[in-house]
Amino acid sequence: MFCRKVKKYPSYRKKILTLGKEYDKIIGGKLVGLPKNGYSKTKNIKMRGRKQMSKKYVYLFTEGDASMRELLGGKGANLAEMTKIGLPVPQGFTISTEACTQYYEDGRQINDEIMAEIMEYIEKMEAITGKKFGDKENPLLVSVRSGARASMPGMMDTILNLGLNEDVVNVLATKSGNPRWAWDCYRRFIQMYSDVVMEVG
Repeated sequence: MFCRKVKKYPSYRKKILTLGKEYDKIIGGKLVGLPKNGYSKTKNIKMRGRKQMSKKYVYLFTEGDASMRELLGGKGANLAEMTKIGLPVPQGFTISTEACTQYYEDGRQINDEIMAEIMEYIEKMEAITGKKFGDKENPLLVSVRSGARASMPGMMDTILNLGLNEDVVNVLATKSGNPRWAWDCYRRFIQMYSDVVMEVG
């Protein structure tokens, strides 16, 4: 994950499922500058917003290949290539290395344009899989894995089973017929989320 800490910002809200309860995570962002070009300050801000929104930061596995390592990172490029050659890869999407760069340029904040694109691709994943986050009939669970342009041994931040909460875990238990396995999946999610996102050891 390219974002560990999120700064509060009142204009954008997205509920996420974490630690068995729903919390409001507030996402903030700012527009990052193009060189001054003679326009007024207000016009410059508008130009920057249009420039940033026109850039693509998120790619389905079907939208890439092995040649895009610099943009998708090693894992993302390899998953895209495996999808391209027809291997049975569970579908997902990759947030580009450029989004990571932008995150740091924005003072370690996810700006509104990138967050909106991520949410758009989550909806695309729901359409592809026929599942939905938080659904009590057919819930969508995903894994979130870190990646980089170059191999970085030891850098394996991962969150498994994102989408589980106290309601969904009961759905998983019923569908699987194995409550112990379902609750163990939930335990792993809480443990990984606490470590990677909340930085609680």
